[in-house]
Amino acid sequence: MATNARPRKAPIAPAPSNERDPNSRPFFTQKVKLQSLHAQQVFDRGFEICADAVFSLTVVLRIYTVDAQAREVEGVVDERITKLFDDMRAEVTRLERLAEANGIEFVGVTYSHPKDVSAIITSPRAVRYLGIIREFDDMTGKLDTLWLSGVIPDGIYSSSIYDWKRRLLRLSGGIRGLAVRAISAAKRKKGADIVAEAKAESVKEPVATATAAADDAPAIVAQIAGIEPEVEVVAA
Repeated sequence: MATNARPRKAPIAPAPSNERDPNSRPFFTQKVKLQSLHAQQVFDRGFEICADAVFSLTVVLRIYTVDAQAREVEGVVDERITKLFDDMRAEVTRLERLAEANGIEFVGVTYSHPKDVSAIITSPRAVRYLGIIREFDDMTGKLDTLWLSGVIPDGIYSSSIYDWKRRLLRLSGGIRGLAVRAISAAKRKKGADIVAEAKAESVKEPVATATAAADDAPAIVAQIAGIEPEVEVVAA
């Protein structure tokens, strides 16, 4: 039976990335082994987003605006990254004190499926975000040890992991949003709006703390009884 249907054209394959962006740009690949599922998920969901965003702020934004304004926007990003890293280091210190008070050493816990990941580093701030993921992996190991040892109850353990993971992913997504708005404002030639939008987007995020109320208690029961997950609002 005859038909008037036209033959469908074969789909056009997307051009390779080096054809879409003919500029030769520097990068290196850093290989990292992540032990916990939670750190692996943050890397898979957040690293590339953050790396692309900070590259845009470092390189692309300067195409459309002056260096001084670009540095101000980068300063907002640096403050966010530093704040999260400092909060995480403070939490690690609390976990270490809690372990010491209970005679627990952070050894012996292994993971069934550690994962080797390759991070494409295209800017210095991408290295910093990768460092936060590695710090989160280490902190998760300490939380896992304390949880498996019965020092941290199930509910506090779960909420703490969830809240920290959310903070890392919100940082990545927030930086991406900031980059989009800053570049859009720069393209409109509204230099003052670039910094204003960047600073306005410095959202506040919760600090997840599993042990702050138990730092100095001498016994496991005293350390755990009555502890509720704390949410402290801080500037990102």
